Amino acid sequence: MKIDRRSFLGLTALAGVGALSACGPDGSAPPQGGGTSGGATPDASTVLPTYQAFEVAAPDLPSDAEFSLPGYYTYPASPTAATTETPGAGSSITAMTYTYDPIAPELSNNQHWQNINSLLGVDLGITYSPSADYDAKFATTIAGGDLPDMINIRTVQQQMPAMLAATFADLTEHLSGDAVLDYPALAAIPEGTWRTAIFDNAIWGVPIPRSPIGGVLYTRNDLLIERGANTEPANYEEFVEMATTLTDASKSQWAFGDPGGLLSHVAQMNGVGNQWVEENGEFSYAQASPAYEQALADTVAMIEAGLFHPDSAAVQNTERNEWVNNGTTCFAYGGYAGWSKFFVAGAGIEGFQMTGQVAPGRDGGDSVRGGSGFSAGFMAFKPTDDPERIAELLRILNWLASPFGSTEFLARKFGVEGVNYTLEGSDPVLTSLGAAETTLPLRYLSEPPSVLYEPGNPDAVDQQFEFMAKASPLIVPDPTTGLYSETAVTAGATAATALGDARNEILAGRQPVSSWSTAVEDYMLEVGNSLKDEYEAAFAAQA
Repeated sequence: MKIDRRSFLGLTALAGVGALSACGPDGSAPPQGGGTSGGATPDASTVLPTYQAFEVAAPDLPSDAEFSLPGYYTYPASPTAATTETPGAGSSITAMTYTYDPIAPELSNNQHWQNINSLLGVDLGITYSPSADYDAKFATTIAGGDLPDMINIRTVQQQMPAMLAATFADLTEHLSGDAVLDYPALAAIPEGTWRTAIFDNAIWGVPIPRSPIGGVLYTRNDLLIERGANTEPANYEEFVEMATTLTDASKSQWAFGDPGGLLSHVAQMNGVGNQWVEENGEFSYAQASPAYEQALADTVAMIEAGLFHPDSAAVQNTERNEWVNNGTTCFAYGGYAGWSKFFVAGAGIEGFQMTGQVAPGRDGGDSVRGGSGFSAGFMAFKPTDDPERIAELLRILNWLASPFGSTEFLARKFGVEGVNYTLEGSDPVLTSLGAAETTLPLRYLSEPPSVLYEPGNPDAVDQQFEFMAKASPLIVPDPTTGLYSETAVTAGATAATALGDARNEILAGRQPVSSWSTAVEDYMLEVGNSLKDEYEAAFAAQA
């Protein structure tokens, strides 16, 4: 199975998920499903929408490194309209999704939401819930049968192909091949991201693209420089030396605060990026490899050396992030989308630099990174016999996916000028009201491919772009992308939780590293061998 650059931008695995902490697309805990999105048979490439890039503003930093993102220092002074007509026909549209952000003010008290409805030409009602509650909300909604017009399907469900066919509209004729070109912003969604919405050779929704870069070892580079530490260790030994230099318990200073996240980073050093490895059609579970057990031993050794905050295993990510912001620790591990939040928190700190450190190879050379770009789910539609209703919904999502630099993007992300944001030069800066109202989860309905942009902070764009340029060539495709496994969605999550608990016990010092092999053997007997067989069968059918 060939995966090219555009196809690859929708890949979905994170190495080390479940180890004390892990971060989802917005720096929060991701949904635990145990499987990947996408159908296995027939080959999804026969129905994939035609890819066509859509750019309305030339980037300051073109993404010349494979899988990296373009960078923009400022918002265009004269934004360009990406659409030529109002997408809606004055109807009422209901949508259901989730959020990682605070709940926004309701429609009657939200000028941003009112403005979006006016620009869309519809009465858009959005029902949403916190990420942690969404799976239950989704299940209840499907069971009740009273569907909204659009609903975000963010994780693979049991009997997924049959459930989709019985419950949602088949969008293939509207989006397959050149049909998608009627919706230019949707045509710019990477091919691999579309695969997350394709089952049994049919398109069941519009996917929401996210960056492929995955987890980042966020680094207070200014503290490393201040304390005389090596900012670019070339191997594991130099990495430990760096951490030792940064640690002084007498001053309440430690290198790390997140054992689970650091394990993911060290696993990359040891050549473990994805959870599964494919070679000549045969799959193997990477966390059963000696290389992963070595990464576990390496992380435990750093814990025992006192390089972690003593409360590391007992706190939430919000507190770990605060440790980095106030200089108690120097590193945090999280999803790429959380980077901007660090820049906001560090805005008042003189010399603040939040870079990303790329893992070196354990013994020098290059590490690997998992193919961990993913979609934030896909928007499925309630069945209807009216093709114009489908077209209207697609036009709404197309408008919401308008690219950076457009007037539509500005309105969707920043709201109403003078109310939700003011301009500093050409850059929109949120007001306090804007910060509250723009948490409306439009980005979990539809969104364009990511770019690098930090209003008023070009240095932050440079820091992210530099990381992307170094990290993106190390990405290795996840071979399970687009392969459906029923075992993964029925028993996978429970077994993965048990395996994660075993890993946590080792990181907490309550079990020896040698116990890992037994835990993995149990996992393989419970679900791993079945996953292997199902992935291999699906891979063979799709090859």
